Amino acid sequence: MKKLPIILSIILSSCGGGGGGGTDSNEIQNNPPSINNSNFTYDVVENQTQAFSVNASDPDNDVIVYEINGGADENLFLVDSSGQVFFLTAPDFENPADQNQNNSYEVSVRVYDGELYSSSSTFTVNVTNDENDDADNSSPSCIDQSQNTLFCELVWEDINREFYIVNPNNLTPDSQVPLLISLHGGADYADANMQYTGFLDIINEKGFVAIFPQGTIAEGKGDTGWYAGGDCSGLEVCDLSFIEGLIDYSIESLNIDKNRVYVSGFSNGAFMVYTLACFLSDKIAAFAPVSGSMSPDDYQICNPQRPIPVIHIHGINDDSIPVQGSDYVTPLQDVSSYLSSINNCAQNSVVDGEDTNEDGYAWYSEISSDCNDNVTVNFTYLENFGHNWPSTESSKGGGADIDGASFIWEFLFNYDINGSTN
Repeated sequence: MKKLPIILSIILSSCGGGGGGGTDSNEIQNNPPSINNSNFTYDVVENQTQAFSVNASDPDNDVIVYEINGGADENLFLVDSSGQVFFLTAPDFENPADQNQNNSYEVSVRVYDGELYSSSSTFTVNVTNDENDDADNSSPSCIDQSQNTLFCELVWEDINREFYIVNPNNLTPDSQVPLLISLHGGADYADANMQYTGFLDIINEKGFVAIFPQGTIAEGKGDTGWYAGGDCSGLEVCDLSFIEGLIDYSIESLNIDKNRVYVSGFSNGAFMVYTLACFLSDKIAAFAPVSGSMSPDDYQICNPQRPIPVIHIHGINDDSIPVQGSDYVTPLQDVSSYLSSINNCAQNSVVDGEDTNEDGYAWYSEISSDCNDNVTVNFTYLENFGHNWPSTESSKGGGADIDGASFIWEFLFNYDINGSTN
């Protein structure tokens, strides 16, 4: 008799009794939704926000919700309730915002039926160029101011820009000559920069074309200047793009030797030179900043594409851009060390200059050499000299032991885009 409960328990268990976990045959099983796109790569012309449409379905006809859930550029997109994917900001082909900055944007999408998610699908959106958008950028209008000087205007990225072109006397249609771009300082102007730098005095002798661009007065700036530091993200004016456009225009229209493009700049213009060195080293052969430094922003993210030759000139007594740095000025020793490191320079030396103006002070150069592609980094310091362009002529400020224009050109012309030519 004591065994009966055990037998009864076995019978009940085998019959599914006792309230056990059997499945109700009437319960409806939910199935996950799916993304059904046959194409996961789309081409979109710049300046429009609509990117592509997600084709999704649910086998149970549940209402589905679309979600962006990944991809390298997920923060640049949104998706609406119908599956239309949009750029948050219309893309600009000339200023790509994707992670790799190559106009190829990546975003992942999934759908949800209230209970289950679909698998994620990754889409690639390739932004293409709108040639009509570039029309104004490629056609400056120029006025002859003298036999060799042109004053030019153009609309660049919806902003009126100005620049001067100065040609050497011996320029011919078949000439392939170097280009020097000279950038003025803050609260300054291109026509003044033409005069005080002294480059006009050596153009004919050295046989190069010079361009003197004009900085803008824009939001956040009380005076003319350059937006130096960084890659233009979030900026009203992209001077990086503007200078690149000038280079492209010059190579196409002025018979410039594309392997011998150089840039120099004073003060705020020198900061811009370093920005160009960080982000445009594929088009500029050598760099000559004067009385400026690398911005802290550039110092953190600078990544030239090749070894870069740099000649930097600075007054020891410069109170505006101190040698030792400040909150917005990277110390020159740090800049010099960084350039020596990225160029893989193996040797450091000091060259003492002469006291040519006989004021009891001289100049010296700290030189990093034996670098990749035989480039050189030269930091030349002027004793008893402040925030000024170095010149030996009293009409150009004077007071220096070196002539800045000649000193700079002697360095620059040793290099083309592939490194040292010696």
